[in-house]
Amino acid sequence: MAEKLTLTHERVDDIPLLIGLAQKLHLPEVLDRHLGHHGNHQGLRNGWLATVWLASILSESDHRTSSGEEWAGQHRQTLERLLGQPIRRTEFSDDRLEIVLRRLSQQAAWEALEADLWQATGDVDDLDVTSVRLDSATTYGYHTLTEDGVMQYGHSKDRRPDLPQLKLMAAAAEPWGHLLACNVHPGQTADDPLYRPLIARVRQMLGRSGLLYVGDSKMAALATRADIVAHGDSYLMPLPLTGETAQQVEAWIDAVVEGEQTVTLIWDEQSLLGGGYEFERPMSARVDGKPVTWTERVQVVRSLALAERESQPLEQRLANAEGALRALTPPPGRGRRPYRDEAALQTAVSQVLERYDVTGLLQVTWRREEETVTRSVGRGRGSPKRPVRTEVRVRCVIAEVRRDEEAIQRRKYRLGWRIQVTSLPLAQMSLAQTVVHYRGGWCLERDFHLVKDRPIGIRPLYVRRDDQIIGLTRLLTLALRLLTLIESQVRRGLAQAGEVLSGLYEGQPRRTTDRPTGVRLLKAFARAEITLTRIEMEPQVMWHITPLSGLLERILAYLGLSAVLYQRLAENSS
Repeated sequence: MAEKLTLTHERVDDIPLLIGLAQKLHLPEVLDRHLGHHGNHQGLRNGWLATVWLASILSESDHRTSSGEEWAGQHRQTLERLLGQPIRRTEFSDDRLEIVLRRLSQQAAWEALEADLWQATGDVDDLDVTSVRLDSATTYGYHTLTEDGVMQYGHSKDRRPDLPQLKLMAAAAEPWGHLLACNVHPGQTADDPLYRPLIARVRQMLGRSGLLYVGDSKMAALATRADIVAHGDSYLMPLPLTGETAQQVEAWIDAVVEGEQTVTLIWDEQSLLGGGYEFERPMSARVDGKPVTWTERVQVVRSLALAERESQPLEQRLANAEGALRALTPPPGRGRRPYRDEAALQTAVSQVLERYDVTGLLQVTWRREEETVTRSVGRGRGSPKRPVRTEVRVRCVIAEVRRDEEAIQRRKYRLGWRIQVTSLPLAQMSLAQTVVHYRGGWCLERDFHLVKDRPIGIRPLYVRRDDQIIGLTRLLTLALRLLTLIESQVRRGLAQAGEVLSGLYEGQPRRTTDRPTGVRLLKAFARAEITLTRIEMEPQVMWHITPLSGLLERILAYLGLSAVLYQRLAENSS
């Protein structure tokens, strides 16, 4: 009689990598320390439960609580061998996962958790923070509004003002983009008052002063700048063109346009970025009732790239205005009423120039045409003796619409300017260095894109209650931390070794890169279709796992992990 052979397959892919990296960060212990554990709960503690859920989110691009139980059942053997303890599907039920979210929503526990996690991240990635970037993002959901709920209508950065949203205020360490701290706020909250509490939390987490805080113009409130200086830190940010700044900026730009002020050219490593100049001014304010004074550097900077972008709408307006001006006096025809009076035509021309905001940029000339027309008087057929009358018809016609290139160039030279301020002394960072430093702000913007796109995919949020919404948002920022850590460690390893990776781009096996993204690195494991197979041939049970390619082993090595992490899954055959 033939022996019965039973094969059971489980896709492994990137799960061991994610669990192994989380263990290296001591993430299960950190989470368990701050999430706690109910004495009546059996099986996985909350720290491990949250860690495995994070792995499933990054592996499957799905943060729904309803899918956790099925996913755990499909990967039970893999998880049991990685965690060294039995796994039950019910541990990943909606109820258990929602308990994790509820505990993550508690502010005090979350702040302590972030502080411990940053300490662990610094130990793993050897981070030396000198600059912190702050910014906000919004994300929407299909939620019912409540008066005091976190989901509210507000200014949408996702172009969905029709849906309620929440606001995420984040601080990241530059230049890697690793998140330091995140706060969740109702969607209608203005950004201005959110900076100081987050800066205070970052200052407490890092336990030192002398940092440079970088943000956008919404961070430029005088109270925020004074608070940063009062605590021994520095700031760098653009000024909003409102209030006194709006009145002063024209004079600051005029000084350059009129040749009264010398401009310093600003270069990065490869190209000319623009130019600008700076001056100092004394500043004063009160922080907690105490006077604070400092010297602020005002930097008037012109970006060539920004000027080019802003000149495109100007050129479009000029073209539209030229067409509209020529259409004022079309050729004679039925239904076309000509301008008989030059004053009326001049008024119409001025209105067109004002409508397209090109006054002084187009020179318009017109001519007065006269036509003499003789007509018979009365009824009947014409004859030599029939009386006639002579009419003189006047018509004003636009003769030429000419671009005033000199005036247009002067207007274009006023484009691309921005005003930024810093409290850093010149000896620490020059004008060019501050401009280049501020341009590095993509790191936090990119973090927000990663949160919103796959595999994290925060929008829409598939939970309803406020505690669940806040908890899930915070959980997904933990997933972001893992993703950016994978990326930064591999990039750093490649840079130190002077190497590149090939085989990450599907359909382009020879394409190489020294700056792979975290998403692409995880996709490499998914494309390999790494499978754990249970081979049962009574009374013997054996295990087999798909061998790792050289590319995957290199990625693990850059992360400080070993291929043994995968090979161990197939051990203990009996």
